[in-house]
Amino acid sequence: MTDREPAVRRTAVAVLTETTSPGTGPALAAALADRDAAVRKAAIPALTRRRAAEEARAALAAATADADADVRAYAARAL
Repeated sequence: MTDREPAVRRTAVAVLTETTSPGTGPALAAALADRDAAVRKAAIPALTRRRAAEEARAALAAATADADADVRAYAARAL
């Protein structure tokens, strides 16, 4: 998730969203710190599906303080 292009990072998040491997949680949580709000928004549905994990809940809770209003709202609904 280090590509310069936000579209590539969003695609990476989309691929991780389709993966059920437990190892994807940290990468999705890290996506919530991306500089592009669309990448952050894309990570929320995947973390929502994993919210039974403490790491996912913590990442979603942190996202409720995001600079982007949509990210905050999506994260709040996810919790």
